[in-house]
Amino acid sequence: MKQEAMIIMFSSYLMLTLLLSLQAFIGLRTLLFGIVLPVEALQDAAVRVIRRNYALLTSGFAVVIGGACFLWVRHQPVRGLLIWTTALLLLMSASFFATWISRRSAERLKAARGWQVVVQSKRAASLGIGRTHSAVLNSWWYSANVAVMALCIFFAIARWDTIPGWLHLGKYDFYKSVWTVFALNIVQALNITVFVGINLMIKRARTALDPQDRKGSLQKQLKHKKIHSILTWAASLLMVVFLGVAQAIALYGWRGNLLFLSGMLLCTVLFLALIGVMIYLRIKGIDQLRDVPSMEERHWKWLGSIYVNPEDPASIVPNIHGFGWTINMANSLGKIIVAAIITVPVIEIILFLPILNK
Repeated sequence: MKQEAMIIMFSSYLMLTLLLSLQAFIGLRTLLFGIVLPVEALQDAAVRVIRRNYALLTSGFAVVIGGACFLWVRHQPVRGLLIWTTALLLLMSASFFATWISRRSAERLKAARGWQVVVQSKRAASLGIGRTHSAVLNSWWYSANVAVMALCIFFAIARWDTIPGWLHLGKYDFYKSVWTVFALNIVQALNITVFVGINLMIKRARTALDPQDRKGSLQKQLKHKKIHSILTWAASLLMVVFLGVAQAIALYGWRGNLLFLSGMLLCTVLFLALIGVMIYLRIKGIDQLRDVPSMEERHWKWLGSIYVNPEDPASIVPNIHGFGWTINMANSLGKIIVAAIITVPVIEIILFLPILNK
């Protein structure tokens, strides 16, 4: 495994470790691994201990898994990509296990303290707030992404005769054909389509209002949507540019560490942007907004990660953990959205398998 690839995989592992470890400290303060707590519970030291133990347990698993995989790579460097991919999967499994333990601890603590949370019956929400307020970026913003893709296609067509018969990208060699030359443009198009869809999902997501402060909560909800919409657009643009650079390296023979450097830059910028948004939301208190219809624990399955509520007409609702949105799996439209999200990467794999096997 080349040094550049090793650095990318190890960096991805560290970033995922940090995000998983911080999971217990983001989102609603009155929510402890999917268990809803009363406001007075925030002063209980045992609550802080459960959050801290989760972070320590996840970090400990990460050190053990990472150390074992590092030693494995040193003995079998040829299988480096497979080893580090396995490490990422094991880390996510370890985090799932740590979440399960922490959730059980939260349940026992809530029962021992006798904490009761009264579920609010009064609801104030709007399913179509975007029609009268500028909640997200207009889809025309993605014209910039399309323009980058169009430039990549234009230069590939204009310089067709100068493109060598064999294309090289990393350790893969491809015979020149219409398919191999424009394959990354297809990925760019799929990328733009997915992110436009995500942006529309953010727009359609329910805007939950606080009955005690409708105007203030509305402004926070709109800001919440706008921030995520900007993040979504920027992530799509960066990925389209990166794919364009990868295509140029393959078609025009650009050398050096450009692919490695652009890949590291993409990962670093996206990671810092994500962390920055989380910190900003916490400082402004925007991550503390409560969506009344989806606050009942019984509607959240799989350790509080999947929302299933047939009584809720909304297909997209604010995530109970305070960052982003989630899909109501009891809603028919929600199931279609999930199927579409899964289908896109499957299509990409199917499209590229014949090329990678050559």
